[in-house]
Amino acid sequence: MGVTSLRPGQDRPILAALAGADSLVVMPTGSGKSLCFQAPAFASGGLTVVVSPLIALIQDQHDRLAAAGLPVAMVTSLQSGREMRDAITRIERGEVRLVLCAPERFAHEAFTRAVQANPVDLLAIDEAHCVSEWGHDFRPEYLQLARLREVLAPRAVMALTATATPAVSDEITARLGLRDPVTVRTGFDRPNLAFDVVRLDGKGAVARKWAMLEAGLAAPEGTPAIVYCGTRKATEEVADGLKARGFRAVGYHAGMDDAGRMAAQDAFMSGEADVIAATNAFGMGIDRSDVRGVWHWSIPTSLEGYYQEAGRGGRDGLPGRAVLLAMRADLGRLIRFANQHDGPDGGRVARDRAWTAYRAINAYIESPTCRRQVILDHFGDAAPAAPAARCCDVCDPPADLQAAAAPGTGARNVRAGGGAGSDQGGGGRSIRLRRDDRAPDTQAEVAVVEMAPEDEALFEQLREWRRERADGKPAYTVCADAALRTIAVSRPADGAALLAVKGVGPAFMERHAASLFDVLQQAA
Repeated sequence: MGVTSLRPGQDRPILAALAGADSLVVMPTGSGKSLCFQAPAFASGGLTVVVSPLIALIQDQHDRLAAAGLPVAMVTSLQSGREMRDAITRIERGEVRLVLCAPERFAHEAFTRAVQANPVDLLAIDEAHCVSEWGHDFRPEYLQLARLREVLAPRAVMALTATATPAVSDEITARLGLRDPVTVRTGFDRPNLAFDVVRLDGKGAVARKWAMLEAGLAAPEGTPAIVYCGTRKATEEVADGLKARGFRAVGYHAGMDDAGRMAAQDAFMSGEADVIAATNAFGMGIDRSDVRGVWHWSIPTSLEGYYQEAGRGGRDGLPGRAVLLAMRADLGRLIRFANQHDGPDGGRVARDRAWTAYRAINAYIESPTCRRQVILDHFGDAAPAAPAARCCDVCDPPADLQAAAAPGTGARNVRAGGGAGSDQGGGGRSIRLRRDDRAPDTQAEVAVVEMAPEDEALFEQLREWRRERADGKPAYTVCADAALRTIAVSRPADGAALLAVKGVGPAFMERHAASLFDVLQQAA
């Protein structure tokens, strides 16, 4: 396998697997989790079955191991019928030592029967946080994996994840039925990565965002790089924008067909492309070690997801950079994500999980203290931050970020049916707000809002709504009259527009947004 020495923490799960003991492996991205199940797979006489939700990871690991001449097989939806049958036949005949598959593959009897034809030494469940309802990437199909202990009768079970808080680790152990597992939690710190947050708001924010990204990628150590985007549309726009600016860039998202995704992945992995703009469908388990920069064009839905994606950078141990380009309007997407669990069709656990994740990523962005330390505290890592070079924008602000984040004071337009800064749509009632973007506690003045009769009527409805929401407490504990007047005139259509209203913050959004939108919809 070309490995001459082990990294910290790898020896214990390897020895546990060889001894037939269960293990829980929590290691940051890039620390070598894959070797923890690959090494015992080829050192034992039985079969190792690796379950992963990510086909890109399966493909990448399979190709590297097969190229090294090792007896490995994969069974995925990307294969042709003949390729899948050939792989299953090899497994059933005992010709392989390592099988890579997705969790849903065990719904197919032929595959399960082929695996059962072998003595299974190890069942390795990668991305094990997917089993936790409180994890950042809960997948219901992972709940079925506990039954594989009975179906396959493995000597040992190994659960692996890069991003699990102590509470999520406990849930993984319980849900997968791990038996007195050997638990390995290496430090979460990535000393060679610098963590930066750029807060971009106000007039010209999008232009500054593009300038920031372009300058960062054009720097001497700016590429290879991954630019994570929150939506498929944003992914395509960023990929096209980078190509128009002269970068060798490709796009990758789940809406592309299999051939398109594989072509984009291959272009980036081979070096044909220097930058890949992608949704979070890309990257997990991809072994390109020389990624110098990981940029987040959109605010991710959780701090766990952010750190896992940021960890794609600097896996070769050389300096890397993780930059989060944070626009306040992006928070609307996260709020919609959290609120989609409201109502009879949404589970309370799912809603609470989404809001907990929202608060954590928002706290990271707003934190006045060391970014690295915020991350370590979140994961329960008691070790102090120990950067190898520059730490973060708080501890050591780089010149390019300071220039990009230069505050601006100016007028913002808010129109009915549009968000902050919107200049689209005709005929909407408009007001002008005056804001100082430099600090959240600045005494910003709001101009007197001229209200049409229909707006006055809505304002009175909103005041009554506020009284009910206050539930006997002072009305200002919900929001001020000034905020209600702005809402009555601008009639925000989504979370992003509502969040742009002065006096509306994350706490208001969590407690009152869904109810407020009901009032606005009835008044429409």
